[in-house]
Amino acid sequence: MNAVSVDYQDKVILSIKKLRVDRGISQAKLSEILGISRGQVGNIENPRYSHKYTLKQIDTICKYLDYPIEKIFLPDMIIAPECSEAVNAVISSIVKYE
Repeated sequence: MNAVSVDYQDKVILSIKKLRVDRGISQAKLSEILGISRGQVGNIENPRYSHKYTLKQIDTICKYLDYPIEKIFLPDMIIAPECSEAVNAVISSIVKYE
């Protein structure tokens, strides 16, 4: 994996961590939401480990927190509501085959 991929993945993880903390969700609660261990959430959020969230997990987090998934991947872009619906449809289709 190249440095650009790792940097982008780290930004996604940091974005989710910030969202989690801002919404007052503990790592334990997030692990319960995702059906994974608290330690796994800790490993994902720790930059020393190569663990990453799956697209399905990111989708689950965003749905639980009622947060647009495109803001995780494209935080600086303003997305029109009709595009947001299309993004969600594509993500749902991808997650179904994950």
